[in-house]
Amino acid sequence: MERGAMRRLLGALVAVAVLAGLGWGAGAIALRQGAGAAVQLLADQGRGGAGAVTVAGFPAEFAVTLNRPRLHQGLVAWQGDWVRLSAPAYAPWRLRLDLGAAQSLRLGFINYLLRGDDMRAALALRPGPALGLQTASLAAGAMAAVIDGGGDAFSAEGMNFTLAATGEGAAEYAVSTLLTGFTLPTLLQAPYGLEPRAELLEVAARVQLAAPLDRHTSANPPRLLALQLASARLLWGAADLRAEGELRADALGRAEGQMTLTSPNWREVVALALALRLVQPPYAALITDQIAPLASADGALSLVLAFREGQAWLGPVLLGSAPYLQ
Repeated sequence: MERGAMRRLLGALVAVAVLAGLGWGAGAIALRQGAGAAVQLLADQGRGGAGAVTVAGFPAEFAVTLNRPRLHQGLVAWQGDWVRLSAPAYAPWRLRLDLGAAQSLRLGFINYLLRGDDMRAALALRPGPALGLQTASLAAGAMAAVIDGGGDAFSAEGMNFTLAATGEGAAEYAVSTLLTGFTLPTLLQAPYGLEPRAELLEVAARVQLAAPLDRHTSANPPRLLALQLASARLLWGAADLRAEGELRADALGRAEGQMTLTSPNWREVVALALALRLVQPPYAALITDQIAPLASADGALSLVLAFREGQAWLGPVLLGSAPYLQ
């Protein structure tokens, strides 16, 4: 390459770098001012605040970090060590939220201290006026909550939730949830002997909404029209339950359709339902008497949970009114 051509190329590269730096700097200033204004607005309204606001990430991304952020509304309040919102400089519609390991949450008059590893959320929007949702996710490693002053509240080895649009412009979304090694407060383990630790809760489903999720959703939340449960599994102590099926909303918004429930040890599942207060002992005894003849000799059972004409049926047992999907 000729020396003159090389000089022009280097000059062009320097110009591009300078423009990129100026653009990032202008964006960083705007972000810092916008974040500061938002924090000040929360403080003026008495709904929260934060300490220092910093912007970093040059040149690949914009990352806004709030030190000691806090939010409160009525009897609910949250505070964290720090929170960071970031996005690639070339794709500002792809957002990521990282949370500090230590947080506190007040619900009513009880304050919880939260600790978690690698807690993060991500949001990808479809560029355009409506900013439609493409994907959303929430994930964390080992996490635990204790009541301020003593007492375990909740813990989990891992959590992962994702929501993703299945097609361009469609109001249909794939949902997946995975929660492993979680425990509930000691208070909930009595008096029926609830196992303190659940191994697994896993769900894979598709939902159809009346309208896509976008920037208008908070003002006008779309109704749930249908749910297709591809697979779900709960493994809690000796109880092992799987489910699959499809539900849709009828003209009144009630669930209509059916789910197939399968378990290799159905009596353990009934015991778990008792421990979780999902059924009362007399009704659990009635259900047991009705479905026991349908189980195999080794305790395995497959039943249809059906919703029709506003009623819910578990095999031959009428459970009551069907729940509303909308």
